[in-house]
Amino acid sequence: MSIKRRLLVGGGTIAALCGVAIVVVAFLLIHRIEGEYFDSDGVRIHYKVEGKGQPVILVHGVAANADLNWRYPGVIRFLAKDFKVITFDMRGHGLSDKPTDPKQYGTST
Repeated sequence: MSIKRRLLVGGGTIAALCGVAIVVVAFLLIHRIEGEYFDSDGVRIHYKVEGKGQPVILVHGVAANADLNWRYPGVIRFLAKDFKVITFDMRGHGLSDKPTDPKQYGTST
C-alpha cells in the first residue's frame, strides 16, 4: 500500500473518531439528570442529593457540570453507597442559571 493511500485511510479513521467523540460529548452535555433548585441571590442553582450517611459535597471544575465531572465517571455511584452525595452546577454552568450581569457571579479577588 502506498504512503499516500495509508494517509487517506488514516485520515478517514481519525475523522471518524473525531465525529464519534463530538457526538458523545454532545450527548453528555445535553443528557442531564435533573434534580432540584435553590435560589442564591436571585440565581437558580441546580443540585442533586443521592445516597445516605455523612454528607459529601462535590464541586465541579470550570467549563464542566456536576454530571460531567462526577456522574459519568462513576464517582457519585461509588460514594452514594456510604455517603449522602450533594452535587450542584455552579452559576453559569449546567442546569443552573447563567446570569448576564457579572455582578451576579460574586466578587473576584
